[in-house]
Amino acid sequence: MKRRSFLGLFGAAATAPMMPSALAGGTTVRASVYNPAALHAAIYHAKSRAVFSVWGLAKAVNISMEQAETLMGDLAKRGILGPMQGTTFGGRWASSKIMASETLTKAQVARGVSKASDALENASNATPTDTPHDNSKGQPHMEKYTNFSGVAAPMPLVNIDTDMIIPKQFLKTIKRSGLGVNLFDEMRFDREGNEVPDFVLNQPQYRDAEILVAGDNFGCGSSREHAPWAIKDFGIRCVISTSFADIFYNNCFKNGILPIVLPQDQVEVMMADAEKGSNARIDVDLEAQTVTTSDGVSFAFEVDSFKKHCLLNGLDDIGLTMEKAGSIASYEASASAERPWV
Repeated sequence: MKRRSFLGLFGAAATAPMMPSALAGGTTVRASVYNPAALHAAIYHAKSRAVFSVWGLAKAVNISMEQAETLMGDLAKRGILGPMQGTTFGGRWASSKIMASETLTKAQVARGVSKASDALENASNATPTDTPHDNSKGQPHMEKYTNFSGVAAPMPLVNIDTDMIIPKQFLKTIKRSGLGVNLFDEMRFDREGNEVPDFVLNQPQYRDAEILVAGDNFGCGSSREHAPWAIKDFGIRCVISTSFADIFYNNCFKNGILPIVLPQDQVEVMMADAEKGSNARIDVDLEAQTVTTSDGVSFAFEVDSFKKHCLLNGLDDIGLTMEKAGSIASYEASASAERPWV
């Protein structure tokens, strides 16, 4: 009998617990069925990766190897993954390239996470929703903020922090799109991935809300910019409160969201109007700096003139820099002529 190397013995010992359990006659235990929440998590996991592995999937979504193997096979059947490569131990060490990465929309979320598989049937035909940050022609990164009339969702809770807005497990991506599906995830969905009916954004009249009327100190906690990303991706364009955490407040302006600060009594009027449901639409006029209830009650709000300019013109930090592209190019040319050795 040939001697086996130490690495070979170590590898066999390490992988043995992960091999399929055997029954009499050499048959293996049937893979466990995963729950809808695992599918939801796997879809999110796919958004930020170029390749998949069964082992990595099991660790990422906290399921067993048997469940991950079944889930990976189902994702492949739906066209999300390509054919599994390097299959060993019944596919558990297989890896596969991502074929399509679906960005779920609000309408798909409205059908419930348990039905997320429906949204994937045509994922191979999906087109990315990200807008590249290409300023080669001086185009702004953000859309210009326009006046609008929208449904407002009442959230009277105080101290809504950024971990409530977008929980930490969804911070693995650096994309600005795709996070709307996870907005207020721990309040919108139960542990099985099903919608919580009582949560305001799950109620039919508020599914398409574009405004949040919230309690005091909105956006406190960590400084994660994913919080305004998730709010904007869901479709919220304006948040009204008596106060905001400073970092969150400034991040809103850099991501096309208007945070409006009003006195307590005026926020209570807006909250009462929002509680009327989808028939009550609130008007937001950034140019005039006014917000108006469905009954015609109007309140003026303060906003920094520079931040207002940036929103109205769709300018984030990079967009502001590119406004000076001519001066930058002129300086670089002059500097190169004066100091060619640099």
